[in-house]
Amino acid sequence: MEGGGPPRRAAGAAVRFVATHEGVEIAVEVERHGDEYHVKLGDRRLVADLVNAGPYVRSLRLEDGTQLALIHHRDGTTHEISLADASIHVDIRDPLSLKRGRREDEVGGGGVIKALMPGRIVRVLVKKGDSVTKGAGLLVLEAMKMENEIQAPADGVVEEVFVTAGQTVDGGAELVHVKRTED
Repeated sequence: MEGGGPPRRAAGAAVRFVATHEGVEIAVEVERHGDEYHVKLGDRRLVADLVNAGPYVRSLRLEDGTQLALIHHRDGTTHEISLADASIHVDIRDPLSLKRGRREDEVGGGGVIKALMPGRIVRVLVKKGDSVTKGAGLLVLEAMKMENEIQAPADGVVEEVFVTAGQTVDGGAELVHVKRTED
């Protein structure tokens, strides 16, 4: 979301996330329809329009006509959203990276990141030699009609990128090697 705002997607391309706020996980699904976003937060649905009004400032208009100005700052997977006198901190991850993160918590982060399921590489966001922080996007993998941002499991340096945009990969395929930096 930083800089250019949320990525614009073709109508009907659902993007799923898991948002964690105060220890509670909430399933989030976003679909773009024209200039609107259809958003599902748990069991709640809403339609919204989000427009960049500056580097960190967004204008949010809801389907009932409510319009809000918000300030958004992102640090890795943590998003700080400020509305008037309230500030909310939310950790947002795609389901694949959340699953990968739980697995890597057991074995430690870093190393070769592999595809958890077959799919197509939509975008590669890093190159060899890039420094990355835990949670930073490495690439976008489309699987089962969903785009999933594959994130760095730890702070480190990209040692190798094994894929290119447009490439189809099998489950278990090596995607990126991140050499963990010591704390």
